Amino acid sequence: MKITKDNIENLPIKDGNKLLLKALLQDVDEINHKSKKKIYIDWQDFHNEYSPEWTEPCPDFYGSYTIRRESDDDLIGVEMTIDTLDYSLCMLYDYLEII
Repeated sequence: MKITKDNIENLPIKDGNKLLLKALLQDVDEINHKSKKKIYIDWQDFHNEYSPEWTEPCPDFYGSYTIRRESDDDLIGVEMTIDTLDYSLCMLYDYLEII
């Protein structure tokens, strides 16, 4: 589910994380302003399905965040917690400031 200013309040997450997400959306806007390729924050709103072929416990990424490209929804990086998302967007912003 693409995170927008309108749907943050509907997420089943802590209020502090909602405030952080609002700030991170501003960072994404600034990153998109500096870059030709646009990104967005996605929140996984479903549970991963178990497959009988798995020999190990199936990872469930429900509630995790990803950074995705606007053009084709491709994943950039891996599934993250909100703290890792914060660090990742900070690094991406700093990188774009340098170039």
